[in-house]
Amino acid sequence: MSIPFVRRWTARRTVEKTVRRGRFDPPVSRFWLGCSGWSYNDWVGPFYPPGTPPGEFLERYARVFRSVEVDSSFYRIPAPTLVRRWSEVTPEGFRFALKVPRDVTHPSPGEDAQAVLDRFLESLRPLREARKLGPVVLQFPASFQAREASRLEGLLTAVPEDIALAVELRHGSWWTDQTRRLLETRRAALVWSVIPATEPPPWVTSEFVYARFVGDRALTRFDRIQRDRRAELAAMRERFDHEGRSATAVFAYSNNHFMGFGPGTTALLAEVLGEPRPDLAAAQRVRGQTRLAGGEAPFAGSNSPREGDSRTGSD
Repeated sequence: MSIPFVRRWTARRTVEKTVRRGRFDPPVSRFWLGCSGWSYNDWVGPFYPPGTPPGEFLERYARVFRSVEVDSSFYRIPAPTLVRRWSEVTPEGFRFALKVPRDVTHPSPGEDAQAVLDRFLESLRPLREARKLGPVVLQFPASFQAREASRLEGLLTAVPEDIALAVELRHGSWWTDQTRRLLETRRAALVWSVIPATEPPPWVTSEFVYARFVGDRALTRFDRIQRDRRAELAAMRERFDHEGRSATAVFAYSNNHFMGFGPGTTALLAEVLGEPRPDLAAAQRVRGQTRLAGGEAPFAGSNSPREGDSRTGSD
């Protein structure tokens, strides 16, 4: 990384602040539930209607869920025209959470990480203007350890405070009072990840909580629920109810790898939380149609990734 993270992003503040206590408070529920991505061909059949072109995936996804975690931004900065399209095809009140590019969190020697971060934040302007930007996520590798605390502190400073920030740390050396104070000072949420080989403490270091149900890489097809992990969903509900009770908003996203089918996992999570179960069939209907004529579509799918997601994503 060629330039230390010692300055704040200085782009012109033309929109209302994103982070403010109560900003994410929905009218009925504090839970923003969704999937890690929306563009999987394996979902065509069990979630999207057979023959659905990829360009319709997001609009149909947003009929069912009101938030999504974008994984593709981890690999490349999304073009502003693409981000504007995301905003246009989703309803008012929808929220996007996006991963910060890996060139920021996993920099190569000589990488101008600050410039990458600035371009990424600027690309999100259409979502900010539409009030559809949720948290951005700094996802660090398991090799990132607390001895690099100065780099973490620099990144926390580099992301402007009017953007909600979540931080995923995986190495156990981070579970210290010093780390907690760093996150609290920035009001950045520690990501509560459900992932092998790590167990983040249930700290609430921001006005919101951010949880990710990740799983492992054993599953390779994502067209149906293949594992029963209700116990882990229930354990997270206990965290939300107890340690997370002060949070005004809870963002929680299900990866396909966790149970085999992101939409089904998120629907089950809503049920475990006592929230209304999402109507997965809504993604298959023609606009204005109240129910499917032939019942639920059979499970089917193929294996190619599309824009907005990645089959072999960063998790």
